[in-house]
Amino acid sequence: MVENILIIDTETTALEIEQGQVIEIGAILYSVKHQSPIQQTSTLLPAKQNPAENINHISIDILLDISVETAEAGIAEICRMAKMADFVIAHNAEFDKKWFGRKNGEIILPKLLNSQGEELPWICTYNDFEFPKQTRSHPSLVDLVLAHGIGVYANHRALTDCQLIAALFDVIEDLQGLFIKAIRPKVRCVALVSYQERDLAKQAGFKWFPETKTWERIIASEDINSLPFPVLCKNIQNSPK
Repeated sequence: MVENILIIDTETTALEIEQGQVIEIGAILYSVKHQSPIQQTSTLLPAKQNPAENINHISIDILLDISVETAEAGIAEICRMAKMADFVIAHNAEFDKKWFGRKNGEIILPKLLNSQGEELPWICTYNDFEFPKQTRSHPSLVDLVLAHGIGVYANHRALTDCQLIAALFDVIEDLQGLFIKAIRPKVRCVALVSYQERDLAKQAGFKWFPETKTWERIIASEDINSLPFPVLCKNIQNSPK
């Protein structure tokens, strides 16, 4: 049974860690048992530039004024919340997770640890969940919440996006059941389809990777047999249990 989760979102100056840095982290400690937020916080991190200002609308002026001490206090609060969680949740978790455990400007972003000092497993609302009213595989966060009747007043700020995920969890009828399915062991699969069959892969939620010219998807091991085509399993991902 999943008790508490830590919903995380980051805003960054670029998509890759070699070119950018995290400038905002939002977090909500959420009770799956009671389907309710427990605590929430966000913090800005100091930076000398923000090429993505037109997307995240975070002024470089305030980033220049944020002290390392202020940012570290905010990060410490998020780490404290993590100790009460069973999992970290993010939309496109692979993106958010890669920024933790490394130097970020003048600050080291620590890995998020549980109360035993172990790194928390991450679950992705983009890849791992199948929400009851989603209309297609791998929907955007905005599309996902709108499909469930949740209004969107803003996005692309860290805490706002966390709140959208929390609002989505609020309206799910069997949230525990949804999490039980989400934490099943996963396999990265390559669809063995011809060019003429490519739409089958797309409809099954597979994504085209032009660099390898393959259709790939991370999927629960037990769901492979339900696919309408054969697959090649590239690697088995660790179960987040």
